[in-house]
Amino acid sequence: MNSKNFLQEELTPLMRQYMKIKEQYKDSIVFFRLGDFYEMFAEDAILASKILGITLTSRDKSKENPIPMCGIPYFAADSYIEKLIKEGYKVAICEQVGDPKTSKGIVERQVLKVLTPGTYLPEGVKENVYIMAMYPTKGKVGIALADITIGDFILYESKKSIIDEIGRFEPKEILIPKSLEDTIKFENLSYSITCLDDWKFDYMLSYRTLLEHFKVTSLKSFGIEDFSTAVSATGALIKYLEENKQKTEFKKLRVLNLSDFMLLDTATKKNLEIFTSLDGSTEGSLLGVLDETMTSMGTRFLKNALNCPLLKISEIEKRLNQVEFFYRDSILRQSIQSILKDFPDIERLALKIKSGSISPKELKALKEGLKKIPNIKSSLAKAELLEIKELFDKLFELNEMVNLIENALVENPPHTVTEGSIFKKGYNAIIDELRILAHESKKYILNIELEERKKTGINSLKIGFNRVFGYYIEVTKPNLHLVPSYYIRKQTLANAERFITEELKELESKIIGAEEKLKALEQELYIELINKINPYTDFILQNANTLGYLDFLCSLASVASKNNYVRPEICEDEIIEIQDGRHPVIERLIQLGRLPEQRFIPNDLLIGSEEQKIIILTGPNMAGKSTYLRQNALIVLMAQIGSFVPATKAKIGIVDRIFTRIGASDYLSKGQSTFMVEMIETANILNNATSKSFIILDEVGRGTSTFDGISIAWAVVEYIAEKIKARTLFATHYHELTELAFNIECVKNYTVVVKEWGDEIIFLRKIEKGGTDKSYGIQVARLAGLPQEILCRAREILQRLEKREFQTFKPLARQLDLFFQGDPILVELAKIDIENLSPQKALKKLRELKEMLKND
Repeated sequence: MNSKNFLQEELTPLMRQYMKIKEQYKDSIVFFRLGDFYEMFAEDAILASKILGITLTSRDKSKENPIPMCGIPYFAADSYIEKLIKEGYKVAICEQVGDPKTSKGIVERQVLKVLTPGTYLPEGVKENVYIMAMYPTKGKVGIALADITIGDFILYESKKSIIDEIGRFEPKEILIPKSLEDTIKFENLSYSITCLDDWKFDYMLSYRTLLEHFKVTSLKSFGIEDFSTAVSATGALIKYLEENKQKTEFKKLRVLNLSDFMLLDTATKKNLEIFTSLDGSTEGSLLGVLDETMTSMGTRFLKNALNCPLLKISEIEKRLNQVEFFYRDSILRQSIQSILKDFPDIERLALKIKSGSISPKELKALKEGLKKIPNIKSSLAKAELLEIKELFDKLFELNEMVNLIENALVENPPHTVTEGSIFKKGYNAIIDELRILAHESKKYILNIELEERKKTGINSLKIGFNRVFGYYIEVTKPNLHLVPSYYIRKQTLANAERFITEELKELESKIIGAEEKLKALEQELYIELINKINPYTDFILQNANTLGYLDFLCSLASVASKNNYVRPEICEDEIIEIQDGRHPVIERLIQLGRLPEQRFIPNDLLIGSEEQKIIILTGPNMAGKSTYLRQNALIVLMAQIGSFVPATKAKIGIVDRIFTRIGASDYLSKGQSTFMVEMIETANILNNATSKSFIILDEVGRGTSTFDGISIAWAVVEYIAEKIKARTLFATHYHELTELAFNIECVKNYTVVVKEWGDEIIFLRKIEKGGTDKSYGIQVARLAGLPQEILCRAREILQRLEKREFQTFKPLARQLDLFFQGDPILVELAKIDIENLSPQKALKKLRELKEMLKND
């Protein structure tokens, strides 16, 4: 049912007001404020009632065409809004902006804000909530990225794939030109796509939008004049935010220099379980291990650091110096962490001050946080390390602002300004008087009543109230002769008469409406207080950045201290040398008792030299090949965010990208075969890796037939060795690939050591040089619990296969030429399929072989 189906003349004034507003926000569900409820009407009501699971009713039920409606309490709106946003809808918040007392007719209403997936922050969320605009042109894409909750705005241009750039920041909402809606393929449902008219990405229009928004005359001050596609995306994004009434003041336009940061694509983040484990939990992730931050700012910094590892050695070394400082000084570290515990999110609160939306309760929290900064500065004051002194200098003691708030707010201020009771006694004389009148009026009336009894000598005199006369003095008829002359008769009753006095009417005028006056005055003074505090917001934001970074450093130092991590050596050489490396997550899960192992078995890695750029790692399933691959990738990643690493020694040559090809189960539901996904991801690696990359390949080729798989895996290793020359760990169960080490100088074989004990095997979890020619598949199947009958039959079949008893396996000979390096005549003999060879063809083949022998 569409709102256009309702004739205007049939609508009430209220519904005409609603329909007019809805016409302006067709793509949003309008939350229309009526008293204590947000109401939804017509098609919005039908849609929302299904999503939110609330009752659908109708307005004007007696009419022939009643309007569907549903509603929610305004004070419980957040949970309902969150559901709609998660479903990809926008929500337009329409509030009363007129005063019901002074409005003639319908109270004026306006949409104050439109909430979208990229602009809505659910309660309690610590991480960044990004909205992204993309403007692809030939050969590159312009990116604009905003987190309006902390005023962060990033823009840059990239020649990487669009999917890679989305994976870098994982935005909640993406804006694209409408003309590209069908050409850009988005495969992830974790973000919402919003298509805008192409003209909104026009460069000149965007340029003017930026000048107006940032109130500058040129973009040269931001250093972005040469980023034309990024400017186009930025203008479209800012215009979109303005149209949706998102009043955000961005700290500045920040240009992201891609040469400073490693790109981690979505597959790598998932395969290495950086932010969540494969089952979706944080505990089984690298983030879960490293996050001992105390503040929301610290958590965000850690997540951003993991998202964008550093590439500049100088920046990495600076972080390592700072982490080492706190690693060595545990007393100082613990002192700072205790101060930061329960610290408010002052970054988001500062932005709320700028937008005028901070509540009294939040302002009190901000003050309590800022009061701790002198203690933090005092803790850092004695540090001799230059990089720590820099942090000291970037913290500001805002005592004047703290005092302003301290002197103004009550001890337990309300959650909203409209609740009243915001200011302390003594802050404002009028507020004090109104508060006494509003909250102690009964006491005042009782005092006047007692005074009048004393003055007149009428002990039965009482003061009452009704809506007609207001406050009055009631005197019974036997006492009328005692009534003083200044009493003004107002009403005669059967047994009494009622009077008023000038004093009583004056008090009445003060009492009636005192609460409304009090709330109005408190709101006015609260706005004044916010305006006084607003000039300090840039200093608050600087404090937030510094405290977030400080929290991040202390977290890394704390984790390193608890888990016996070491400082890595960072170099430009294309080498990775790790002694006794450990998987940080698995080691942590063992410590917590989540895994049955008693301890983690460490292993070494040396890769990157001319003699050893590629390692072929063989061994049975469950022996630890995948763990070894992942732990080394995680150690590299940790080193490049400035963290200590789980090893006894580590030397890391800068890695520009980490590529992983592990598993493909998630794509089966999208209609892509495991093998197709495997090949797409492998192709992505081969097309984008450089000699400074680190490649992790696990069982490439397993998604197809054995011989095809071996052939592809063989060719992939050859290509990496000859063309890319990247450091590569290649785990496989194809033992044939160990032959590569004899043909390519930079390829070396390693295997996971297995101890055979009769018919059983014991996984020793140690990596050593050499290959293996056994899969131990049947032994692994036994460990997995397959029935004994199946295991016995499998052994029987295996023995017959090894003796070449099955005719169906004779085609194996046709594949040997890929690996066989011996006599060519024997190769040709191996190719002959005797069972399907006619006598004529047999004679012909015999002549060919004889001729080959003669020529040889």
